[in-house]
Amino acid sequence: MDFWNYATDVRIFVVLGIVLALCIGSIGDIAAPLSIAVLTVQLTASIHGLHIKREEFRSDIKPAVLSLICCFGICTASALLMGLFFIDNTALWYGWVMLAAVPAGVSVVTLALMMKGNMAMTMIAMVLIYGAAMFITPAMTFVFIGDAVSPLEILKYIILFIGIPVLLNIPLSRVSIQRKYKVSFINVLMMVLLVLTLGRNRDFIFENVDLLGMLILACIFRTFIVGSLMLYILRKKGVERQNTVVYVGYGVWKNSGLGASLCMLLLVSYPEAALPCALSLVVESVWFALTNKSVSTNWPAEIYPEETKSYGGKAQ
Repeated sequence: MDFWNYATDVRIFVVLGIVLALCIGSIGDIAAPLSIAVLTVQLTASIHGLHIKREEFRSDIKPAVLSLICCFGICTASALLMGLFFIDNTALWYGWVMLAAVPAGVSVVTLALMMKGNMAMTMIAMVLIYGAAMFITPAMTFVFIGDAVSPLEILKYIILFIGIPVLLNIPLSRVSIQRKYKVSFINVLMMVLLVLTLGRNRDFIFENVDLLGMLILACIFRTFIVGSLMLYILRKKGVERQNTVVYVGYGVWKNSGLGASLCMLLLVSYPEAALPCALSLVVESVWFALTNKSVSTNWPAEIYPEETKSYGGKAQ
C-alpha cells in the first residue's frame, strides 16, 4: 500500500483525531472560531471542480428534492428521536437539536464520488439543502431551544459558511487538483476538527463514561441502523443504485462539524452541548468507511458513471 492509499483512508485520520483530542484536550475558546474556519476550508475543497450542467439539472431535480427530504425528514427526525433519550440533560438535548437542525455534511459529495453515485443529483441536492437550511436551521433551533440561541446568529454563520467557499472557488476553479490530493487534505481537516470538538469535552468524557456509551449507541442507531434500513428498502424497491447511495448519504450524514461549532460558539453556557455533534462526526466517518466497503462488495456499480469526469476526475 503506497502513501496515497493511507492518506486517502479516512479511518486512519479519524483514529488519529480521537487519540490527539484525548491527549491534547481543550485549547480554550479559540477552538470554536477555528472549527468554523476549518469547516469553511473543508467545504471549499469539497466543492472544488464541481459543476452542474443545465440538462442534468432538469433530469435530476426530482431526486434532488427527495434527497432534501431525506436530510431534513429522515435524518433530522432520527436525531431528534435520539435526543429525546437525553432530554433531561439540557446541554445534551440542545446538542441533539443543533445536530438535527444543521444541513447535510458536505462529505456526502465525497461519498457520492467514491461510491459511484449520481453526482449531478448530489450537487443539486446540496444546493437545495443549504438554501433551505438558511430558513430551517434557525427556525428549528428557535422552536426546540428558544431564546438560548439567536436565530439571526445561526443564519449569519450559515450564510458565511456557504458564501465564502463559493466565492473562493471562482478563482480556484481555474486550478486543476487531483482527487487524491483533495481527499487527503479533507481527511487532515477532519482530523483537526475532531481534535477541536472532542478535545473541548475531554474531561467530561473521562468523567462520564456511561453517558458517553449511551451517546455512542444513539449515534450508531441514527447512522448504521437507519442507513442499513434505507439501503435495504430502496434496493428492494428497485431504486437505481447511483441514486440509492446518495439518498442514504443524505438520510444519515449531518454536518456534525458545523453543529459542534455552532454549539461551541452560541451555547457557551452549555459546554457539553457539542458532544452529540462531535461523537456523530466520529461515528458518521466510521459508518461511511464501512458502508463504502460493504456496498462496493455486495452491490458493485456495473458501470462507472461517465459524468464523474466532470466532477474532479476519476480516482488517481
